[in-house]
Amino acid sequence: MSIALNKIASIAKGQLVGDLDAEVLSIAKYPKDAEPDDLALIFSDVPSQAIKMMQETMAKHLVVCKSLIADENCNNYIEHEENKNFILVARPRYTLKQIIDLFTSREFKLEQGINKLSDIHSSAKLGENVSVSSFSQIGSETSIGANTKIYSNVTIGNNVSIGENCIIHPGVVIYDNISIGDRVIIHANSVIGSDGYSYVTEQMSNVEKLQKQDFNFNMERQIQEKITSAGSVIIEEDVEIGSNTSIDRGTIGNTLIGAGTKIDNQCQIAHNVQIGKDCLIIAKVGIAGSVNIGDRSVLAGASGIADGVTIANDVVVGAFSGVHGDLDAYLPVLGIPAVPYGEFMNRQKSIIRIPKLIKELRELKQELAEKFKKEEE
Repeated sequence: MSIALNKIASIAKGQLVGDLDAEVLSIAKYPKDAEPDDLALIFSDVPSQAIKMMQETMAKHLVVCKSLIADENCNNYIEHEENKNFILVARPRYTLKQIIDLFTSREFKLEQGINKLSDIHSSAKLGENVSVSSFSQIGSETSIGANTKIYSNVTIGNNVSIGENCIIHPGVVIYDNISIGDRVIIHANSVIGSDGYSYVTEQMSNVEKLQKQDFNFNMERQIQEKITSAGSVIIEEDVEIGSNTSIDRGTIGNTLIGAGTKIDNQCQIAHNVQIGKDCLIIAKVGIAGSVNIGDRSVLAGASGIADGVTIANDVVVGAFSGVHGDLDAYLPVLGIPAVPYGEFMNRQKSIIRIPKLIKELRELKQELAEKFKKEEE
């Protein structure tokens, strides 16, 4: 299937420079791998990098950053290169988002309608154009909004509310009494609403004593009794949840995922966590119970947040960081324990200097030893 280049330019709201009648066969994965009839996207807005990629790619059709025409070399290349066509856009990466569905299709094709091998309770309410694939189960008093797609082997409990235009991928488990807004995407094998990790001992445990600096430990067994999670999970609209992610229900109140938040694969979100709007939670993040995270904050890969911490709006937690205390707004942090980015970098520079300082100290010690020896003689 070919797509007219001027159609792509129209969708991307870009300026087409070149052949108005050109046809594109597909999007190249990378410009260096492109075939002549592919569309290649040059993401860089650095003129020297961009022009090198434009010259090296075999693709005849390129999406480039409009700001590049401010550079004389790039502008001359775009205007006078006869073998290539260009679509000038404000942000090539955003353009990729706009046009990628023109060239790709999902790996799993879902048959429209209700598969006869699904198990749907008679009291469940399904909106118009809902699709449910084979071996999926929907419990009693559950409602599914219009145009929502439920793939195979999905388990949806009782009294669940799922909004319109959602996509629930294979193997997802949604426990009872969960609320999910419109346009939510949940990827394969994620679990929404499992019990929180909450246990208590009849007497104060040794861990609690340790926290209070009380070292009068009990050497007998301390039976951990489960605190059942009586709360729920609320997922607001436009949230996306990656595969193999677990979101626990609240112990008493609800766990909340704010509108527009995107959660990556293999994340753990514990009981009573409150995540704001438009946050980015990247792979293998672990968030302990009762954490509050403000709007637009970013938790980079494999970072961890201790229980009860409050993170304000627009905070960036760097990869592999450990947050043990509250963080103010607009603060980038890094390290274990996490500290402001500038402080972390200064510490790292100091660590790098340690071998040199040790060497200088040894030399100074040797000089002093020789000096004192001469004085004694």
